Amino acid sequence: MKKIGFILIFFLIFLFFPFPKNIGPQYKPDLKSVTTSVETTVKKSEFSPLSLLPAPSSWPRPLYLVWQAAHIKQPVQEKVNKDAWVKIDKLPATLPQAVVAIEDHRFYEHSGVDIDGILRALLANIQADEIVQGGSTITQQLIKNTLLSSTQSVERKTLEIFLALIAESSYSKDDILEMYLNSAYFGAGAYGVTQAANVYFAKTPDELTLAESATLAGLLNAPSALNPYENPEDCKNRRNLVLKTMAKRGMITGALAASASNEPIVLRER
Repeated sequence: MKKIGFILIFFLIFLFFPFPKNIGPQYKPDLKSVTTSVETTVKKSEFSPLSLLPAPSSWPRPLYLVWQAAHIKQPVQEKVNKDAWVKIDKLPATLPQAVVAIEDHRFYEHSGVDIDGILRALLANIQADEIVQGGSTITQQLIKNTLLSSTQSVERKTLEIFLALIAESSYSKDDILEMYLNSAYFGAGAYGVTQAANVYFAKTPDELTLAESATLAGLLNAPSALNPYENPEDCKNRRNLVLKTMAKRGMITGALAASASNEPIVLRER
């Protein structure tokens, strides 16, 4: 019950702390340019106080994690082959739509943490007297996948939420979604949409159909368990749920969802 009490305390703090909102695409400073400018200034000024600061990687871990969250694109790009990186505006619109629909339908409305999702997870955890749901947003998943472990604990979840709020204050929604799509695990050894499209369909991301986009979005929930090579039936059921959810959210028509649901999943030959 101590864990449940900890969750309740954090939830009250979250409700009353004025975290900045990041709704939709927003202006953000060019952190790379700022960093370059600072580095140039330091080089020109031999006695600059900034030159006395140690590299962020040598800071205590909590401080370094905060710095990484504020510059999350850097550690994300370090994990992804630059040739595999694809801009969000180069993807078929149905792919990010499918991911948002099934993973975090309020993505463009919340500030990195979805209170509704937290409440649902909190109630489920109280009933089970253990951590059984996380209520993670796409931003939280990005933070967990990039900076933290997948261990289910109150401490890790609290840190994940805090770092997600920091990331959302530094990047636009489209930036965060782009990073997530390029680094998330889709199963079968595929990280990011470029590898996933190639591994499963022998295509580039821009060639994916609606049904294929929904298939990839569906894999994010349980990439190994829903691997279409190993479990085609459950994978198809999950894909159809994604399509149904997209129609429910008004992203596609019901007729289009029904038509795509009838398509077979045609995979690349191994």
